[in-house]
Amino acid sequence: MAAERIREILLDPEVEMDPWTEAYLYASARADHVRGGILPRLERGENVVCERYLDSSVAYQGYGRGLGADAVRELNSWATEDILPDRTFYLRLGVEERERRAREGRGSLDRIERIGAEFMRRVERGFEEIIRLAPGRFFVLDATLPPEELAETVRREMEVATAYNRGGEE
Repeated sequence: MAAERIREILLDPEVEMDPWTEAYLYASARADHVRGGILPRLERGENVVCERYLDSSVAYQGYGRGLGADAVRELNSWATEDILPDRTFYLRLGVEERERRAREGRGSLDRIERIGAEFMRRVERGFEEIIRLAPGRFFVLDATLPPEELAETVRREMEVATAYNRGGEE
Protein backbone atom coordinates (compact mmCIF):
# COMPACT_ATOMS: atom_id res chain seq x y z
CA MET A 1 0.00 0.00 0.00
CA ALA A 2 1.11 3.55 -0.67
CA ALA A 3 0.35 4.40 2.97
CA GLU A 4 3.34 2.43 4.22
CA ARG A 5 5.71 3.99 1.68
CA ILE A 6 4.50 7.47 2.67
CA ARG A 7 5.04 6.56 6.32
CA GLU A 8 8.62 5.51 5.56
CA ILE A 9 9.30 8.98 4.17
CA LEU A 10 7.61 10.65 7.14
CA LEU A 11 9.70 8.74 9.66
CA ASP A 12 13.03 8.92 7.82
CA PRO A 13 15.41 10.93 10.04
CA GLU A 14 17.24 12.19 6.94
CA VAL A 15 14.13 13.87 5.46
CA GLU A 16 13.28 17.43 6.44
CA MET A 17 9.84 18.94 5.88
CA ASP A 18 7.64 21.67 7.25
CA PRO A 19 4.73 20.78 9.56
CA TRP A 20 2.01 21.27 6.93
CA THR A 21 3.78 19.01 4.45
CA GLU A 22 3.94 16.42 7.22
CA ALA A 23 0.21 16.84 7.93
CA TYR A 24 -0.74 16.48 4.26
CA LEU A 25 1.44 13.39 3.86
CA TYR A 26 -0.13 11.74 6.91
CA ALA A 27 -3.59 12.59 5.54
CA SER A 28 -2.58 11.04 2.20
CA ALA A 29 -1.44 7.88 3.94
CA ARG A 30 -4.74 7.73 5.84
CA ALA A 31 -6.72 8.20 2.61
CA ASP A 32 -4.90 5.25 1.05
CA HIS A 33 -5.38 3.14 4.17
CA VAL A 34 -9.12 3.91 4.35
CA ARG A 35 -9.83 3.22 0.69
CA GLY A 36 -7.52 0.23 0.33
CA GLY A 37 -8.03 -1.48 3.67
CA ILE A 38 -10.65 -0.12 6.03
CA LEU A 39 -13.64 0.54 3.73
CA PRO A 40 -13.56 -2.84 1.96
CA ARG A 41 -13.51 -4.62 5.32
CA LEU A 42 -16.29 -2.49 6.79
CA GLU A 43 -18.39 -3.13 3.69
CA ARG A 44 -17.96 -6.89 4.33
CA GLY A 45 -19.17 -6.37 7.91
CA GLU A 46 -15.77 -7.04 9.47
CA ASN A 47 -14.28 -5.41 12.55
CA VAL A 48 -11.20 -3.34 11.79
CA VAL A 49 -8.37 -2.67 14.23
CA CYS A 50 -5.76 -0.05 13.28
CA GLU A 51 -2.50 0.73 15.03
CA ARG A 52 -3.00 4.48 14.54
CA TYR A 53 -5.62 6.69 12.94
CA LEU A 54 -7.10 10.18 12.85
CA ASP A 55 -6.56 11.00 16.54
CA SER A 56 -2.83 10.45 16.06
CA SER A 57 -2.70 13.16 13.39
CA VAL A 58 -4.72 15.55 15.54
CA ALA A 59 -2.40 14.94 18.51
CA TYR A 60 0.92 14.97 16.63
CA GLN A 61 0.33 17.61 13.98
CA GLY A 62 -2.52 19.57 15.55
CA TYR A 63 -1.16 19.79 19.10
CA GLY A 64 2.47 18.71 18.80
CA ARG A 65 3.30 20.77 15.70
CA GLY A 66 0.90 23.55 16.67
CA LEU A 67 -1.15 23.44 13.46
CA GLY A 68 -4.42 23.40 15.38
CA ALA A 69 -6.60 20.44 16.22
CA ASP A 70 -9.56 21.66 14.17
CA ALA A 71 -7.50 22.31 11.03
CA VAL A 72 -5.84 18.88 11.16
CA ARG A 73 -9.14 17.17 11.97
CA GLU A 74 -10.78 18.87 8.96
CA LEU A 75 -7.93 17.91 6.62
CA ASN A 76 -8.16 14.30 7.75
CA SER A 77 -11.95 14.17 7.61
CA TRP A 78 -11.66 14.60 3.83
CA ALA A 79 -8.96 11.96 3.63
CA THR A 80 -10.87 9.42 5.74
CA GLU A 81 -14.33 10.16 4.33
CA ASP A 82 -15.38 11.04 7.91
CA ILE A 83 -15.00 7.42 9.03
CA LEU A 84 -14.46 7.40 12.78
CA PRO A 85 -13.83 4.40 15.00
CA ASP A 86 -16.46 3.15 17.41
CA ARG A 87 -13.71 2.48 19.95
CA THR A 88 -10.24 3.93 20.36
CA PHE A 89 -7.67 2.36 22.63
CA TYR A 90 -5.08 4.82 23.90
CA LEU A 91 -2.01 3.14 25.29
CA ARG A 92 -0.64 5.63 27.78
CA LEU A 93 3.15 5.55 28.15
CA GLY A 94 5.55 8.16 29.48
CA VAL A 95 8.04 9.94 27.22
CA GLU A 96 11.13 8.31 28.76
CA GLU A 97 9.74 4.78 28.45
CA ARG A 98 8.59 5.44 24.88
CA GLU A 99 12.07 6.64 23.90
CA ARG A 100 13.71 3.68 25.66
CA ARG A 101 11.47 1.24 23.78
CA ALA A 102 12.12 2.94 20.46
CA ARG A 103 15.89 2.78 20.94
CA GLU A 104 15.71 -0.79 22.18
CA GLY A 105 13.52 -1.92 19.28
CA ARG A 106 15.27 -0.15 16.39
CA GLY A 107 18.47 1.16 17.88
CA SER A 108 17.63 4.76 16.98
CA LEU A 109 14.81 7.29 17.01
CA ASP A 110 12.79 8.11 13.89
CA ARG A 111 12.25 11.64 12.54
CA ILE A 112 9.22 12.29 14.75
CA GLU A 113 10.72 10.76 17.90
CA ARG A 114 13.84 12.92 17.46
CA ILE A 115 11.86 16.14 17.83
CA GLY A 116 12.21 15.90 21.59
CA ALA A 117 10.52 15.67 24.95
CA GLU A 118 8.68 19.03 24.80
CA PHE A 119 7.07 18.03 21.50
CA MET A 120 6.00 14.70 23.00
CA ARG A 121 4.54 16.50 26.03
CA ARG A 122 2.40 18.60 23.65
CA VAL A 123 1.33 15.42 21.86
CA GLU A 124 0.41 13.77 25.16
CA ARG A 125 -1.58 16.85 26.22
CA GLY A 126 -3.28 16.69 22.83
CA PHE A 127 -4.29 13.08 23.32
CA GLU A 128 -5.61 13.88 26.79
CA GLU A 129 -7.71 16.74 25.35
CA ILE A 130 -9.03 14.51 22.54
CA ILE A 131 -10.01 11.90 25.13
CA ARG A 132 -11.68 14.55 27.28
CA LEU A 133 -13.80 15.69 24.31
CA ALA A 134 -14.92 12.15 23.33
CA PRO A 135 -14.76 10.07 26.53
CA GLY A 136 -17.26 7.43 25.41
CA ARG A 137 -15.11 6.37 22.47
CA PHE A 138 -11.84 5.99 24.37
CA PHE A 139 -10.40 3.23 26.50
CA VAL A 140 -7.19 4.34 28.18
CA LEU A 141 -4.82 1.46 28.82
CA ASP A 142 -1.57 1.28 30.77
CA ALA A 143 1.02 0.52 28.10
CA THR A 144 3.46 -0.81 30.69
CA LEU A 145 1.26 -3.90 31.08
CA PRO A 146 2.38 -7.10 29.31
CA PRO A 147 1.44 -7.14 25.60
CA GLU A 148 -0.68 -10.26 26.09
CA GLU A 149 -2.77 -8.52 28.74
CA LEU A 150 -3.26 -5.45 26.56
CA ALA A 151 -4.26 -7.61 23.58
CA GLU A 152 -6.76 -9.51 25.74
CA THR A 153 -8.32 -6.25 26.96
CA VAL A 154 -8.67 -4.98 23.39
CA ARG A 155 -10.13 -8.31 22.24
CA ARG A 156 -12.64 -8.34 25.10
CA GLU A 157 -13.73 -4.74 24.45
CA MET A 158 -14.08 -5.47 20.72
CA GLU A 159 -16.40 -8.39 21.56
CA VAL A 160 -18.50 -6.11 23.75
CA ALA A 161 -18.65 -3.48 20.99
CA THR A 162 -19.59 -6.08 18.37
CA ALA A 163 -22.37 -7.47 20.54
CA TYR A 164 -23.64 -3.96 21.26
CA ASN A 165 -23.57 -2.97 17.59
CA ARG A 166 -25.57 -6.12 16.73
CA GLY A 167 -28.19 -5.32 19.31
CA GLY A 168 -26.86 -7.55 22.08
CA GLU A 169 -27.33 -10.79 20.12
CA GLU A 170 -24.04 -12.26 21.29
